[in-house]
Amino acid sequence: MPHIILKRVWDYCSYSKKYLVFIMVLLFISSLIQNYVIIHGDSNEINILHLLVLIVVSGYGMVITKDRINHGNRLPKIVVKDILLFGIKSAVVISVYVFVQGKILDYICSPLNFPRFDLEEMLLNWSETIHMLYSHNPVNTVIFLVVGAILFYVCSFFMEIALARLADTGSLVSSFNFIAIKRSIDVVGWRNYAKDYTLIVFAIVFLSYLMSYELVFSFLDSIVDMFLAFLIFATQYLGIGAAYCEIKDLETKVRIPVE
Repeated sequence: MPHIILKRVWDYCSYSKKYLVFIMVLLFISSLIQNYVIIHGDSNEINILHLLVLIVVSGYGMVITKDRINHGNRLPKIVVKDILLFGIKSAVVISVYVFVQGKILDYICSPLNFPRFDLEEMLLNWSETIHMLYSHNPVNTVIFLVVGAILFYVCSFFMEIALARLADTGSLVSSFNFIAIKRSIDVVGWRNYAKDYTLIVFAIVFLSYLMSYELVFSFLDSIVDMFLAFLIFATQYLGIGAAYCEIKDLETKVRIPVE
């Protein structure tokens, strides 16, 4: 259930509360720098900022994924070299998979006059989703839900395992070995993977809903939102690591002969 996932994320992040506070301080300083550049910087500086943020965020996310694959139980230390290296490589992987996924979903959804199928966005904008589904032809709606969901899940599974393989091996080539990725998903089972992935999405949606509530004091509201955003970030990358950790453990059991 989503609450079990959130508890695991909290246990992982709060294993060392001092280190969690340190991370929050870094995020706060980073947000101040980002706001300053966005307000006072030119377009080139803002673009560079966005690129650096993407690299650092995805890089540390991959470090978390790698740690979880290796049965880690706490936030890993910040090693700039590892973060930058993983960040650049993961940015390439994410860009390629998101581009391909977008093209595939557009091919199905656009002729039906639907936007791309995105489970998280649809759950976050529930009222708009209901209106969209009821305002279309019933046949097209069914096709959109069934085919769109299948393609969305398959594409998401492949991208997650690709990122996990990158975190585990450090190799970009392994992230695009589609046959090996498919075999990895087969190990844990497509149905089980879909169930676990859906629970993670629900956990992220729940945290996102909490972020939508505004507190009386704006400063406190921004701090809470920053903390919730970090939990969403951790949930995503821990989920990737946990799934691949299970896959590797199952593969190891298969290789060990039973006496």
